[in-house]
This record gives sequence, C-alpha cells and structure tokens, in this order.
Amino acid sequence: MSKNKEKCIKWKNADFYLFYTLAFAGIALFLYMRFYLNGKSLVWSHDGVPQHLNSLAYYGRYLRKILHTLFIEHKLSIPMWDLNIGYGSDILTTLHYYVIGDPLTLLSVFFKSSQTEFLYEFLIFLRIYLAGIAFSRYAFYHKNSKQAVFMGSMIYVFAGWTIYAAMKHPYFSNPMIYLPFILMGIDKIYKKEKPYIFIWSVALAGLSNFYFFYMLGIFMVLYAAVRYFEQFEDRSLKNIGRWLGTFFVYSIIAVLIAAVILLPVILPVLGTDRFKAQNYVPLLYDKVYYEKYLGCLIGENMIQWGVAGFTAVSMTGVFVLFSKRKKYTALKVGFVLLNAFLLLPYAGHVLNGFSYVSNRWIWAYGMLIAYIFVKIYPELFTLTLKEKRKIFVMLLIYCGIALLPDAARTQRNMMAVIFLVAATFTVLSFGSFFVKKRNLTIMVSVFLIAGILFNIYYQYSYEKDYLSEFTGQGEALDKLETGTDLAVLDTEDSSLYRYDQMGTHTYENSSMQMGTNSASYYFSVAIGNISNFFDEMYLNTPREDKYDNLDSRTILDRLAAVKYFVVRAGEEEYLPYGYNKMAGEAEKKGKTYRAYECDNALPFGYTYDSYIPREKYEKMSVIEKQQALLQGVVLDESSLPETDLTFNDSEVPFKITTGKGCQEKDGKLIVTKENAQARLVFDGLDESETYLITEGVNYEALSPRAMISDKKWENMSIYEQNQVLHENSSWRYWKKSQKAYIDVTGKFLNKTIRIYTDKYNAYSGKHNFLCNAGYSRMGKNSLTLTFQNTGVYSYDDLKVVCQPVTKVDEQVKKLGEESLQDVKVEDHELTGKISVSKPKALVIALPYSTGFTAYVDGKKTDIKQANTMYMALNLAEGEHEIRLTYHTPYLYTGLCLTCAGLLCYIGVVLIYKKKRGNKKG
Repeated sequence: MSKNKEKCIKWKNADFYLFYTLAFAGIALFLYMRFYLNGKSLVWSHDGVPQHLNSLAYYGRYLRKILHTLFIEHKLSIPMWDLNIGYGSDILTTLHYYVIGDPLTLLSVFFKSSQTEFLYEFLIFLRIYLAGIAFSRYAFYHKNSKQAVFMGSMIYVFAGWTIYAAMKHPYFSNPMIYLPFILMGIDKIYKKEKPYIFIWSVALAGLSNFYFFYMLGIFMVLYAAVRYFEQFEDRSLKNIGRWLGTFFVYSIIAVLIAAVILLPVILPVLGTDRFKAQNYVPLLYDKVYYEKYLGCLIGENMIQWGVAGFTAVSMTGVFVLFSKRKKYTALKVGFVLLNAFLLLPYAGHVLNGFSYVSNRWIWAYGMLIAYIFVKIYPELFTLTLKEKRKIFVMLLIYCGIALLPDAARTQRNMMAVIFLVAATFTVLSFGSFFVKKRNLTIMVSVFLIAGILFNIYYQYSYEKDYLSEFTGQGEALDKLETGTDLAVLDTEDSSLYRYDQMGTHTYENSSMQMGTNSASYYFSVAIGNISNFFDEMYLNTPREDKYDNLDSRTILDRLAAVKYFVVRAGEEEYLPYGYNKMAGEAEKKGKTYRAYECDNALPFGYTYDSYIPREKYEKMSVIEKQQALLQGVVLDESSLPETDLTFNDSEVPFKITTGKGCQEKDGKLIVTKENAQARLVFDGLDESETYLITEGVNYEALSPRAMISDKKWENMSIYEQNQVLHENSSWRYWKKSQKAYIDVTGKFLNKTIRIYTDKYNAYSGKHNFLCNAGYSRMGKNSLTLTFQNTGVYSYDDLKVVCQPVTKVDEQVKKLGEESLQDVKVEDHELTGKISVSKPKALVIALPYSTGFTAYVDGKKTDIKQANTMYMALNLAEGEHEIRLTYHTPYLYTGLCLTCAGLLCYIGVVLIYKKKRGNKKG
C-alpha cells in the first residue's frame, strides 16, 4: 500500500475518531458522575490508596529528583533503593507492577504530589480511551466498516472489566491497549509485511507489566496458531517450523528490548512464597458459578475475577455468528475455546501463572466478543429466514438457561436479558418492520449504548454499594499522612531508626509519603528473605506481601532497630517491653497517637562476637531461635567462635474449656456458632511475654447441614430439613473455606490470628503462627479464643509459652556496645564508622540482597546473609569506615540485553530496507 493511500485512509477515518471521542467522553462522563455526585474519588480505598495512588505520587517525586540532579547538579543519579519502602526495598522491582515501565505514568513528572489524584483519575480514562483506539486500528486493518468498528470499540472498552476492575486497579486496562496491536502485528508478519508493530507492542507490554505480559504471550500464541490454520493450506512440519522460527526471532528481539525491566523484576518474583505456594485448584467451580454463568456474560460479575458484563447487544452478535454455516470458523473456535477457559478452573490457574485460580485474563475474551460483532455487523442486513429462525431458537435457549436458576435472576441480569431480547428482535425484524439499514443501525446503537449505561448505573447503584469502597474526593492522599507517622515525626529525631506500631495503621506504605522508616509493607512483590524470617518466627502474617508490624515482640523489634513504638492513647498495653518514655504525640481525625521511645534500642548496625551455624539454628524451636538471635549471629559458616546458647523460655500447661457452639475433638476445634469461644487457663510467669503458638493450623468451613448434629436433624420436620438442604445446595465450600479469624483476648489486650487456606488467592503456604499476648509484669493466667467463623480449626500442636525478658537488656547492651556510628543513608548508599575491640560480625538491619556491595576501609568485602533476613560483614579488630552501595540485581545484565535487542531490531529494519530497495531496483 502506497504512503499516499495510507494517508488518504487515515484522513477518511478522522471523522470516526472524532465521533468515537465524543461518544467515549459522554459515557465516561456518565461513569465519572456516578462518583462525583456521591462525593467519591476514583481511588479504591483498599489497594488504591496505599499502592496505586501512593506509587504514582512517589514516582512523580522520583522522576523530578532524577531530573533535578541531572540539570541542576549536572550529574546522573538514579536511586535504586529506598529505606522508606518497607524495611528497605528495591524501587524498580517494588513499583514496576504499578507505575515503572508504563509509558503513561511518566506524566507524573509534571504533577505535584497534591495533584496526583487528578492525574490518577485522568489516566484511568486515558487508558480505556487508548484501548478503543488500539481496537479500532486492528479492526480497520482488517477492512471493517466505521459503523461496525465504532460499535465493536464501545463493546470492548465499556465491558465489566473496565467499569469494575480498571476502577480498582487502573493499570488493568494496559493489556487492552497492547493486545490489538500484538494481534495486528501477527497478521502483518503472516502477510510478510514489516514486523515493527509486533516487536514494539510486545516489547512495550513486557516493559509495562510482567503479570499481564505473561497472559498476552499465551493469547499471542493461540491467535497465531488459529490464524495459521485459517490462512495456510500448507501445514507441513517444514512450513510450521519456518513460521515458528520467524515468530521466535521477532519475539526474542522484543523480549530483549524489554529485558532492562523484565529481567530484574521477574527473577525475584519466582522466589516468593506466594509464587511457590500450592493453591487449591478444583476440578470445577461451585454450582452457583455455572448457574449464573450465562447471565453474567452480559450482566453481573462472576467470582474469581470473571468480570464480563458485556453490553447485551454483543450476545446478539454471537447468535448471528453461529447462525452462519461454514463461515467465521476461527471466531467460532475462539469463542468456544475462551468459554471453555472460563468454565474450567484449571485454565484460570494456568493463565494466572500457575498460581491461584483467577480469570483476570477476561479482557482478552472482551476483544473476541467485540470483534465478533464487528465481523457479523454486515450480516445483520442479509439474514435469511432460516438463519433468523436459528437466532430465535438460540435466543430462547439462552434466555431460558440464563434465567432458570434462582441465583441468576438478579435485577441486573434480568434487565440485561431484556436489552438482549429487544436488540435481537430488532435485528430479526429487519426486512419487515425495519427496511432501511440506517434505521437498524441507529436502533442497534441505541440498545448497545443503553446496555453500557445500565451496566455502569447498576454497578455503581446503592444496592450494589460498590461506591462505598472508594475514598472521598480529595481525601486519598491525606489518608497516607497517618497519625502514626506524625507522632514519629513529632519526636524531631534526626538519627536513623525504624518505628513499629500496633493497631494504629490506617494504611501500610504511609512511610513512602511521609519519609519515615516503618516495619510495615503492602505491595504485590515482596522480598523473599523477609518472608522466610517471618516464617521462622511464626509471625502472624499469613500474606507474605502484606505485613503491619512485628507483633510487639520485644526481641524482634530490638533486632530490627526499632527505636519508637506507636500506639493510640489509652492502648499502652500493646507496647513491648522497654518502651517507657513518650517522645512524640499527634492527633489525626480526633484520635491521639503516641510514639514511645525504647530505653535500650539497637542501632542499624550492631556487632556479634560469636556465631550460630545455620544447620544448628534450623533445628531449634521458634522460641529458641528468637532467643538465639540476641546471643549469636546466624551464618552458614564463620571464623568466629560458636555461641554458647542459653534459653529461659517456659512452656506452661493449660486447660481448655469450650463454650456454646465450640467443641474440642481429636486435635480440632469444631465451631458451629459464629463468635463461639474457648478459654485457655494457665499459670503464666512474671516479667514475661506470653505466647500462644499454633503449629500446622488449618481451617475448613462447615456447610449448613454439617453444622446440625444427627440427633437434632432427626427431630426436625421434613420442611425444616428441606430448608436446610436448600441452603446447602447453594453453599460454596470453596468460597467459604478461604480464610478464618480467631480473636485472642487477655487482660486489656485483643489480637487476631488470621488463617488463610490454599483456597484463598493470597495464600502463601503459612500454617504456623505465634500470637504475642503481650508483656506483663504479673503473669497472665488466661486467654480467650473467639472464633469469628464457623468451621473446623485443626492443628498439630497448640501450646502456651512464656518468654521472660529479664536477659534482654543485658544481651541487647552487649550487641550495641560496639556499633555503627554516624550512619547516613542517601539514595542507594549507606555509610558509617565503627570501632571493634576484637574480630566481630557487623549485622546491618537491612534486608539481605545480592544488589548490595560492601566496602570496608575502601576495600570490597563479601556480604553474608545473617539471621535469615539481614546482612553481615566480617570486621577485624580496629577502626573501620563502612560503605554499602546498591544496584538492582540483574539490571545491568538486562540493560546489556536491551542494547542487544535494539541492535537486532536495527538489523531487522536494515534488512527490510534492503529488500525494499531490491524490489525498486
């Protein structure tokens, strides 16, 4: 195609894009007004505040800082690590999932933090808008009419995925932008056109988000396979191999271009507990899923992220598609295949990276549905009587099955079916009631837009109550200015330290916004060494990617260099041992927060004169491990003498009494009533922390029938039994058995053990928990367990252990006698000075990472992984200057691969230019 002809086509399509923009703006305004008129922002309260908005605001500051150092200070400095993120985290690997790599988030450099909410909301709609543009480019490439492309674009961009999921997670729209370009690139390669679009769309997808890049790769392969068998008659192994080789080369070039981000991000993810956890994958979904399935395609949201909700007219297109014999085979195969994916949990497991079952790939199904309508649009005007009969029968069958189950007959589903019936009858009436194509087009368009507007209206109706999950206008960023951080800042302490808290955090990651150093974290990508340490310590953090504190455990807070501990006024019982002096106070929304200073806190660098072999450490109990860390450093090997360990913990016998609705039997607690209780009575020790330890704990929900004893069942009437059986038929074992909560209450204290099972999407394989019932001068004598959920709570062991704190001050003092002084952290570098009287191991309370490089007196020194979570340096007797620098692991390797990919791409361009020159010659 000549350049002049391409320009002519683009000019002719200008009116399409103007009309598309106006229609998009109108529907987007309708959607936005659902928020605006209710005083809501588009920032989701749960993940939106601590993760999405927080990351976008941080990224803007981050980019501006880089530009400031470049143009004002005339040096290039790109920070790669930040102590304000969790215990200290890699910036790229933590924030890539949210902002880094997405070209659109670069706009944050132009917006102050106070303006981030506006940018955040603008980007939500910009991404959806661009998805429609991408879809139209694909559809126009395949020579479809403007009317058809317009309707298909509306179906694509205003489906359940965007009006529900993209509002929660803005970047969930990104794969919708890349998918059409990738598929168009595949078609161009098959037509032996330039592969540039394919290479760059794949590369940008890889740079943007590794999670959706994986899914895009699967659909890319499926599409290429279907298109091959559709277009080529030569299906010999030789020809298939030739095309496989072609796509392999171009795909490798694209992946190499993206390697600068893709490589350093993917490798840490593969080592996380959440990735390695064996999630429950049922053979089939619950019965209710299949009962609601057909209706949910055009109505309600399905479970496991099956957010279809396509405007009802799209299903009319499917009916027309299947009324045509021997046509559109590829689209029919695609429709059957993707519906099979939606119906089988294992497909959701595979498409979610072999993790928990999730249909977060449904945006790809949306493109198929939309393009089916685009392709069959011309057929609406040429239907034969026989085909109309088929469509009518399909409509009857669909409506009957979709609305037959009670669970499916929701207001939204029934209204969607009404739109479907009206649209389908409008199409069937063409040639009799409607005779002008223009009138049919207008009517179908009206039903299409009406279906979209209804889905939006109902999703954000008061009955659905989805709006309640979003923050108020202008409030989101303010929520990250927590009273906890304000109390810590009120100490006016300029030294380097961490703070911990109990029961005060409204949101994790607030330290990113406030510039403090906390013990909390909540991002999708977590540091494996921290999770491993938490596992060893039985910390009550069932999610490895979300942790709030160290459970007020004195030893763990000391080892983490926690100088301040924050509680709400009146809740001082949550303070660990040794935090006696109030050093800061702040008020936030009528609540008072107080920061207490530790009498004997450890600094960020402290020293051990002996070590514990890891092999020996791993054989200890959880309480012994905790005590051991105050006496010797845990290393694989060392030249230091081995630690002579002493332990003073005491397991105390207890009696358990169960209340109404709770029964103890064979190492299980069977709970048949919500908030049923069990009480543990014992004689605790003075000056101790009291621990409730559960090992091998698991949870299984009880169905309505299972909660009724056989004796009670026999005394029930047939009607009452049938009522229970009816409830039992809609009971969802998989859903109900995901998680459970046990409140642990003692004198003036209330904590919660959270149990996540392999049926929960955030399951990380954790089954051992230690709940710290708190420090007390006088020994505790009882704990009450309140079970929030009915079900069976099983465990391998349940015990109460008292941990005296009498030796803690002495042991901590020894570790801090010779410590790192004048510690400074700037960008990705830590410096300090230390003097030791004999050979020692300097432990630095930063998470161990291969990205750190250490220099002692200017000489590069090996960094050892110490105490599972932290880092250690061997020091000889004398004074030393310490410097640690950080570079993202595999970043330089990825950069080299990106350069190689760009060189390969240039080679491809030159080859195509040479071919073009030869043709002209």
